[in-house]
Amino acid sequence: MSDDQLSLVPGKKKRVKAEVPIAKIAPVAQIVIDSPLPHLDRLFDYAVPEKLSDIARPGVRVRVRFAGKLTDGWLISRSEESEHPGTLAALTNVISPEVALLPEIGELAKSVASRQAGILSDVLRSAVPNRHATAEAEEFPAAPKVSDIETTSWSDYAGGAALIKRTIAGEAPRAIVTTGCDDPAAMLAQYAIKVSASGGNVVVVVPDRAAIDRVVAAMHGFGCPKPAVAILAADDGPAQRYRSWLSVLRGTASIVVGTRSAVFAPFQNLTAICVWDDWNETLSDPQAPYWHARDVAVLRSAQQNTALVFIGATMSVETCALMPWLAHVAKSRDQLRNESPKVRSALDEAGAKINPAASGSRIPSAVMQGMKTALTKGPVLVLVSRLGYSPRIVCDTCRTSALCTSCNGPLMQTARSSAPTCNLCGHIESKWSCKKCKGISIRAAAVGSERTAEELGRAFPGIPVRSSTSDHILRTVDSRPAIVVATAGAAPIAQDGYAAAILLDGNAMLSRPELGATQETFAKWNECASLVRPDGEVIVVADSEHPAVQALIRHDPAGFAHRELEQRSQVSLPPAVRLAALTGEQADIDDALVMLKLNSESLVRGPVPGRDNQVRMLISCDRKQGIELATQLKAMTSARSAKHKGGSVNVRIDPLNL
Repeated sequence: MSDDQLSLVPGKKKRVKAEVPIAKIAPVAQIVIDSPLPHLDRLFDYAVPEKLSDIARPGVRVRVRFAGKLTDGWLISRSEESEHPGTLAALTNVISPEVALLPEIGELAKSVASRQAGILSDVLRSAVPNRHATAEAEEFPAAPKVSDIETTSWSDYAGGAALIKRTIAGEAPRAIVTTGCDDPAAMLAQYAIKVSASGGNVVVVVPDRAAIDRVVAAMHGFGCPKPAVAILAADDGPAQRYRSWLSVLRGTASIVVGTRSAVFAPFQNLTAICVWDDWNETLSDPQAPYWHARDVAVLRSAQQNTALVFIGATMSVETCALMPWLAHVAKSRDQLRNESPKVRSALDEAGAKINPAASGSRIPSAVMQGMKTALTKGPVLVLVSRLGYSPRIVCDTCRTSALCTSCNGPLMQTARSSAPTCNLCGHIESKWSCKKCKGISIRAAAVGSERTAEELGRAFPGIPVRSSTSDHILRTVDSRPAIVVATAGAAPIAQDGYAAAILLDGNAMLSRPELGATQETFAKWNECASLVRPDGEVIVVADSEHPAVQALIRHDPAGFAHRELEQRSQVSLPPAVRLAALTGEQADIDDALVMLKLNSESLVRGPVPGRDNQVRMLISCDRKQGIELATQLKAMTSARSAKHKGGSVNVRIDPLNL
């Protein structure tokens, strides 16, 4: 054994494999291995072979032998010594010399894992796309010059000019921008180009591909060169995604536009982060540890001292909870009213006097009259809550849900004359009868987009009816009179704006048994209202006294968010508190709770029965104690994993839907 090998840790007899010459400088590498096991979520020491010393730099992908198998990992750091008393195995290989994991992104990923009680390797898997050797071998051009522009879209916003000025000056302002009926894509494009032209780097996080296309088109329309904008989206495929990601890492692109993982874009000197519609559930990662782009943006802004802008037609409750750390940038109420379409409820007192039966009708006569008038001026948008024809049917006699005789799943109807079909197994009920009353007639308990389009087509003969749903999205429609039936998030943009928007199924959307149902419904309504001309009209079919309807009529998204936050504070629900949901079998949940050392201020609620003999427990605490709770939950899952004790316990911090 050579002296160099024995000197890995002074004072201790450390050994490495004798047949591998070890690096003379910083011979110990700290590695994060790619493993889903919580108790392996730590740094492991490996010896650095001399032949790999030059390319084994912090931030590169490596391959090591762990538990007898070759495992991928990340080299986090190198040092002269190791605390491990035994033999150090050597790195097997450096997969790529590309320093793909920047120190800033590594620290951010570590903070996200700590906040979410998750595993660092799971976060890194989202933060850094899979390597593509062909893309890595390409040469990237020098960064193009981005020309300065006038930010005209921001001129009428109180605080808008100051936000841009302070961002360029490097003062890291943080704001919530409510856009009303203005186009957020144009505002984001102007903001990003202005900052980039001043030498800054900007990340723009959006909910989906349609939003990416809108923002990028707006940027190109303002003269931004294409190479300066990198698009980071999972649906681009591994080669294109990695190529775009490398253009950011190597300094070609100064603006990133992408979906949720774009919040980890590898800028070394980031200037600003923008998030469009942070309330949208697509910004939440469905895989553990279930991070949300909004929370990652807040962490990154605080760690790297960057500007932070949340923008959209409404204000989410979660961003409202961050005020006054976030300032509110918006137009004055008077200007907002003058530039926004009139909003009214079809179920208000005036409508009830005209048609007393309106409250029990899905499409009241006031809606039909409003559509008739609007169709003389241009297209009309009709928002519905469900896909399909009749997604849920019941017995016409006793109103009992119609169930499949094969699997007991819910039945639906795919067309007016079609037989009931099981929504789960696809079984066709040619001779269905109610198990309760033996009736053979059915009726729709819920109406979908297809049936709505069919009914409106019969009501307005000669007017074209178009559908835009999640399985077939229209991007744009022209200014000719037409009825556009759309589900939430799939509404196309009208060339000159819609003459009217009809928001159906309002009470059903508001009454869903989910924590975020009211906020999500209100946000979708505002999104549709923003597509209507200033001289147009928005008619919502919902109880006129509901706070969400009143806020929509008053054009008051900030007031709605503050009210929601106050209500959640009274019952200790997020974001007023930090909440963890534990899901598993009862015995495993009980064992997990015993291992936690909760303080007296923590509130434990449950158990709530779920599927497959599982239950859910809720643990809430003050937001200031959120990291402590997450640390305890991580320690609990690690201890149970190391002991192979019982079944798994799923941990989710601040889950979207409760």
